[in-house]
Amino acid sequence: MFKQQNHNLKVVKLTEGILVRTQLKSAYIPALRSGFAGYPVNPRWSGVKYSAWKTGRQWRQALINGEMVVRSIDSILVSVDEISDSEKESYSVDWGYQNSFLDNLIGRQKLTV
Repeated sequence: MFKQQNHNLKVVKLTEGILVRTQLKSAYIPALRSGFAGYPVNPRWSGVKYSAWKTGRQWRQALINGEMVVRSIDSILVSVDEISDSEKESYSVDWGYQNSFLDNLIGRQKLTV
């Protein structure tokens, strides 16, 4: 399978314990974090900030749904398609516990934004 490499990506802190790779400029990172934390959209935002916010919301939902995971080796949020089959076994957890962990993690983010 062909994986597209993009060397313009930077690693940013999405929330405590979760990093992501993104091309977004620094000015749009707060909107991305806001969407991931579950905050409502700001009606004064530009289209790019709204798009960043929407991406954050989609990533949060994908993490909750198990479509994305936080890779244990580097704490980067990745699609489950990006991890090997042997790694996938280590991510099989009790989803009730996982969801409460995510709620606590996102709750802490709301206090620090």
